[in-house]
Amino acid sequence: MGLNRNGGIATVLVGFLLSLLLATAAIADEASSSEASILERIKPLGMVATSADEAQQASPVVEEPAPVVAAGPMTGEQVFNTACMACHSTGAAGAPKVGDVAAWAPRIAQGMEVLFEHATKGFKAMPPRGGSAQLSDEEVQSAISFMVDNSK
Repeated sequence: MGLNRNGGIATVLVGFLLSLLLATAAIADEASSSEASILERIKPLGMVATSADEAQQASPVVEEPAPVVAAGPMTGEQVFNTACMACHSTGAAGAPKVGDVAAWAPRIAQGMEVLFEHATKGFKAMPPRGGSAQLSDEEVQSAISFMVDNSK
């Protein structure tokens, strides 16, 4: 009976030691992976270049594409779609809608010169050149003609 008792204690003791070893190994493994993840999170994002050569190697020159320049003036419809449509297709701020014959009739009766002056200098809520200062006189005239032709 004494042997069984000592054998039982030894078995329990061995089981306890094995459990302790496994727990310690798991904690050590977790600590090393935790340390690796910490190092990954705090690693530097970049390096400081201390010479012109290092700076050139670190950030190569990126060539930007040349801006696209229109081959010629925009058509009346193109100008309308880029500068006039927001107000003249919705009637915003009292602007006559393109295609509304009744709204355009009194304006057309004033003559193209008056319409051109209003378009280039601004009129009521409309800013000069529809808010597109880069438009040429020819482009503004084309836009007016487009709107008038589509509102008769």
